[in-house]
Amino acid sequence: MNLLDYGSISSCISSYGITEIIHLAAKVGGVKANNDNQYDFFIQNLLMNTNIISAVDRHGLNKATFVLSTCVFPHAVQYPVDVSALHMGEPHPTNYGYAYAKRMLEVGARTLREKGIKVRCVIPCNIYGKNDNYHLVNGHVIPSLVHKCYLAIQNDTPFEIWGSGKAEREFVYAPDIAKAITLIHQDERDIPSSVVVNSGNSHTIQEISAMIAKHMGFNGKMVFDISKSEGILRKPTISQFHSLYPNFQFTDIETGIYETCKFVKENYDRIRK
Repeated sequence: MNLLDYGSISSCISSYGITEIIHLAAKVGGVKANNDNQYDFFIQNLLMNTNIISAVDRHGLNKATFVLSTCVFPHAVQYPVDVSALHMGEPHPTNYGYAYAKRMLEVGARTLREKGIKVRCVIPCNIYGKNDNYHLVNGHVIPSLVHKCYLAIQNDTPFEIWGSGKAEREFVYAPDIAKAITLIHQDERDIPSSVVVNSGNSHTIQEISAMIAKHMGFNGKMVFDISKSEGILRKPTISQFHSLYPNFQFTDIETGIYETCKFVKENYDRIRK
């Protein structure tokens, strides 16, 4: 269906008898894509989110889970940050369009809960994995770096990384976040209305790039281009997920990147790029 068209969503819900929604979709991209297309990222995400919120209400759905992003948190805030700081300041200027549109999902969830609908928000850290968008400009950091590294090997050129490599990010493997969202959506306990999900570990872009080079089999020169934006330097989060599900096992970053690189090398001709 087309999430930018309310009629398309409404028709799908009616046709399939849908009673619950997990809303994952978004117009997404890396630092450059966000920074260069603030309007498109704001309008398209705001529209699809508004349509989903309206559909949950108008169709009287029983339950919904909305997925946000850690970029919704304010730029100038004391870290590590938790959900209480969500609306306490401007997001980072490189992605304010996307961030504000995503914040409105949390506001929409609140309004639906006031109507008695069971709605929760999941706020994951940076997600990566096999079936990602490996576009060199519009992809997120890990898939973009994997693609860059692949091309550096093919063309016998340096592996170029934007920024100093010192920026730190929290990453979670896509299958892990899928399991986490399912747990939260199905949980009948009185758990928080917004839950941050992270693995509990941060890694610098330099560390991530070195892992990618290792598992792609790249032995050439790595170049960090400090003339390019790298976004906010650190944005560690406090996750309630660990206390809610203490036995949950996250995939370690080395294993996740190995699996991702292996997938790209074996399926390069058909990956999204």
